[in-house]
Amino acid sequence: MRLTFLFLVALSLSSALQAADFYQVPIAADAREFARLDNKLPAVLSYFSQKSMPELRLYYLQHLGEPFKAETIYGRENLFFHLDGKQVRILLSERENWRQVDIMVQ
Repeated sequence: MRLTFLFLVALSLSSALQAADFYQVPIAADAREFARLDNKLPAVLSYFSQKSMPELRLYYLQHLGEPFKAETIYGRENLFFHLDGKQVRILLSERENWRQVDIMVQ
């Protein structure tokens, strides 16, 4: 019984950690995930956040450092990082009262 309880606690902690991370890329605390394709690379995760565009940009700069490339195309901000030998692209865009974050890992 105790062993089963410990297993369930470990499993729930593992799920919580997995939800907060995507290929070691942090996910905003208020993320409302709506798409995930992560069974092989390139992998994609998309979520909505109510944080502002500057807050989201700062969040990723604080967690991933300076991007090696940044560009804005059609009002969407693209931030490119290197993380553990992989290229990571963070795409920030706005939709009504929400911001959309698309994370692509190659």
